[in-house]
Order: sequence, then structure tokens, then C-alpha cells
Amino acid sequence: MPKLYYASPRDLPLIEPHPGVKGRVVNAQHATMIVYDYTPRTIVETHKHDVEQFGVVVKGSLAMVIAGEQRILMVGDTFRIPAGTAHGARVFEEVTQVVQVFAPPRTDLPKASSDGGAKT
Repeated sequence: MPKLYYASPRDLPLIEPHPGVKGRVVNAQHATMIVYDYTPRTIVETHKHDVEQFGVVVKGSLAMVIAGEQRILMVGDTFRIPAGTAHGARVFEEVTQVVQVFAPPRTDLPKASSDGGAKT
């Protein structure tokens, strides 16, 4: 893995795992960080990961459901999702950005294409 000390968004691989969702990926030895941008009214269906996940809302707002418990998250709100826990989200009426960290690193992400978009 090359040493990456600094990066601008344009330098990071872009993935598009679902319609309305784009993410810029930073991989480290022990974690993956993704800055996700969600278009208004995006729905992220309930799913699970084999890794722990936590994050912070930096723009906009969304409703998140973790293990059946729903909360409205606004700028500055954080969340933690234990490995193997079902979760999903619904974005409200504005563009929303969430910085998320996964540990250990994600190995199941779509591959970014050379033009920055994800390969399907």
C-alpha cells in the first residue's frame, strides 16, 4: 500500500455503491474511511457489514435505523454500528454528507474505475 499522507477529494477513488450515493475512499492499514455524499430522498436499504462502522454527519440530515432503533441525525451527530448489525437510512430533502469509518478495513467495496466512477 503506498503511503498517502494527504489527499484532496479529486485524488481519492470514487465509488457509487447505490443510486444517489457517492463515496470517496481512504484506505489505511487498520481502517477504511469513506466520505459519502447522498442526494436528497436517497434510501439506503437495510444491510449488514462484517466490520464495525461509525460516523458523523457533516452536512444535511437523515433518518438512520440501527438494530431496529430509528433516530434523526443532524450535523454533528454521530453513530456506531457494531459488526453484523442490520442498519439502513433515509435522506431528507437536502444533499447530505456523512464521514464513515470502518474497522477493520472494508474489502467488499466496488472497484473505482479509472474515470473515478465505480465499476459494477
